[in-house]
Amino acid sequence: MPRDEPAAMRREVAPRLGVLAAAAAWMLSACAAARVACPLGTAVGRQVFSGGAEAEWCRRPDGVRQGPELRYYESGVEMVSGGYVDGAQSGVWRYRFNDGRNWRAERWDDGALLATTVDPAVARMTPAELEALGPTSSGIIKLASHDPILGRETREGAGATFVGRFPSGRPQVIGSYDAAGLRSGPWRFWFEDGRPEREIGFLDGVRDGPVREWHENGTSATEGAYRGGVRDGRWQFWDAQGALTADIWYRDGVGAPGGMLPPKP
Repeated sequence: MPRDEPAAMRREVAPRLGVLAAAAAWMLSACAAARVACPLGTAVGRQVFSGGAEAEWCRRPDGVRQGPELRYYESGVEMVSGGYVDGAQSGVWRYRFNDGRNWRAERWDDGALLATTVDPAVARMTPAELEALGPTSSGIIKLASHDPILGRETREGAGATFVGRFPSGRPQVIGSYDAAGLRSGPWRFWFEDGRPEREIGFLDGVRDGPVREWHENGTSATEGAYRGGVRDGRWQFWDAQGALTADIWYRDGVGAPGGMLPPKP
């Protein structure tokens, strides 16, 4: 008896249509009401990324990110939650599998990654298991703000410049934001007498690039660099009299063994 080709095709297509309908329903519901709760004086921003996921964040009237951010899988399950303060990644960021389980937590302050906690079970998972649960085979979810296409467009786009001044009118801080409202490039700070206090590089709202700090008397206090929010490479520290107090090499935010000067007697 010949096979009923149209019926077979309908059986194959129906499940796919169901998945598409569910995704469409999620997108429509997301457009109807945001799930992120923004602080007073900010508004909700949204972006659908090249990978298909969606993000919601809070932004000030000048477009700078301020407050919580949520990122979702295509299914609508929460993928990442965190926050920004004045365009810099701050507070606790939590990462979840597509079944809703927490698997990673990070603590940030002014764009610097201070601590990371990962569920030990992740280390025992195979790349296929991780892929099925959402993260990439490296075990790290691709951050929405680091989406390659969006990142290139963001860096090429124009952002705002912030200038803060002392009551005397002298500059206290000068820095820039990218088109996504995230801190970008060098941020410079001064003491009230006009001497430089510190200079920190940013990329996508996290510390990235060289950093320098000075004592109030003008002598160098710190020289080093950040990469992706953590200390990287050689860091040197001096006291106010100019004496070198520590010389440390960092990799992934961890000081290399033997990289510190011996303590003074």
